[in-house]
Amino acid sequence: MTSKRITIIGGTGYAGSAIAREAAKRGHLVTSVSRSVPAEPIPGVTYVASSVEDAGGLLAGIDVIVGAFSPRGANRGALAGVYANLARKAAETGARLVLVGGFSCLRRTPGGPRMLEGESFPPEVPAEVVAEAQENLDVLNNLLADTTGVDWLFVSPAMEFSAWQPGEDLGHYRVGDEVALFDENGKSAISGIDYARAVLDEIEHPTRQRAQIGVAY
Repeated sequence: MTSKRITIIGGTGYAGSAIAREAAKRGHLVTSVSRSVPAEPIPGVTYVASSVEDAGGLLAGIDVIVGAFSPRGANRGALAGVYANLARKAAETGARLVLVGGFSCLRRTPGGPRMLEGESFPPEVPAEVVAEAQENLDVLNNLLADTTGVDWLFVSPAMEFSAWQPGEDLGHYRVGDEVALFDENGKSAISGIDYARAVLDEIEHPTRQRAQIGVAY
């Protein structure tokens, strides 16, 4: 397989670093763009400290742009704008755009509302988590309305997917469409490494274009 040039925006966060590690392990040419360089870099990954606003100049000649940008802290409210700019750059250069999505953007049933549209978050869920979920849905809606023809993929992880619920390396996963996946016990979970494997498998052997998918056990 020919190695791909992959640039990950937000490549030092939970999802971004897992994807960077798996991509480098498979022999791809990986660049991670984030505000700072990690203290313990992943072997085989090139790190660039840059704001997302200045990242456009780093995307020339790239095969795949991965968006793993976290809209938290000072970045709150910026996700839709950041990803709209990445989509335009991908459309201009012919790169594929793969975005780390949100679980609440999935549907519980075919044709039903997306979870964020049809359900209320429990009161104990922090306001910043709700705001992040809404930003992810705004991104998805923008992609669904896109007219540039950019080759995009919005990859929603399972409900249990975070640095606080890292999960185990089970070496397998399931891929669904825009309807959320649950196991026989009603649980929806995926570890960072198995999520990353799903993303890299789709990058190496594309099966879906301009679509949302979900990844879970």
